[in-house]
Amino acid sequence: MKELKISQIQFEAKSTPIKNAKLLEKYFKKTKIFGPNLICTPECSNIITNDKNYLIKNSTYESNCPIIRMAKLYAVENIVNINIGSLLLREKNKKKLVNRSIFINTKGKIIKRYDKINMFDVNISKKETHRESHTFKAGKKIEFLKLNKVKIGFTICYDLRFPNLFRKLAKRGSEIILMPAAFTVPSGKAHWEILLRSRAIENGLFVVATNMCGTHHGNRKTYGHSMLINPWGDIISKAKSHPLILNTSIDLREIKNIRNKIPSILNA
Repeated sequence: MKELKISQIQFEAKSTPIKNAKLLEKYFKKTKIFGPNLICTPECSNIITNDKNYLIKNSTYESNCPIIRMAKLYAVENIVNINIGSLLLREKNKKKLVNRSIFINTKGKIIKRYDKINMFDVNISKKETHRESHTFKAGKKIEFLKLNKVKIGFTICYDLRFPNLFRKLAKRGSEIILMPAAFTVPSGKAHWEILLRSRAIENGLFVVATNMCGTHHGNRKTYGHSMLINPWGDIISKAKSHPLILNTSIDLREIKNIRNKIPSILNA
């Protein structure tokens, strides 16, 4: 495969998984005119809130997640791969939730799961702190898959600040790294673009960064500005702060060309 067509859904998530399933299906249908090989959604695609109790009460298990059910059907009917950037899910007999990326192939099968490794435990300001580790169980395993001979690596949001994870994925052959996120507004303004471009440049690969946007349940705010970055560090598609579908065709031959120019990934 020389070219890959990617649709990134930047949206303002609603307060329940059912509402977001209906909303995402509408966005998926809008990508049809572009005909993507892969559709990507942000972190927290099923539910996003500042209220921990509300989150636990309204999150679902993977087995009864309305977004997974909808996406599986859509993938089969439209012969498209879908990465649900992340879902906040319960697990049986576990107190903590998981923050899980789900990859569904054109046959409607889940072929990869990635649980976010790095927990978002931060003090953004006196008014805004996050302690993801209090609510979520951290993942332990690096994940990637092959899609039509193209190796794709998985990350989620706060993982962006851990370059060693990206380097490990690149050393294992990843040519594209997916970066679904629900970046906060202050950290997004300060760091989102520069970190994304750095990860692409360091590893000579494409970074597909799909971010949540807007104001959500409990007044949780997210930054938006989804983008797709090539192995040279150029932004080839970019959204602003409002809901938008980014449709981008990428030329996978760029990876080899750029790694030939600057082979740092081969030397480290």
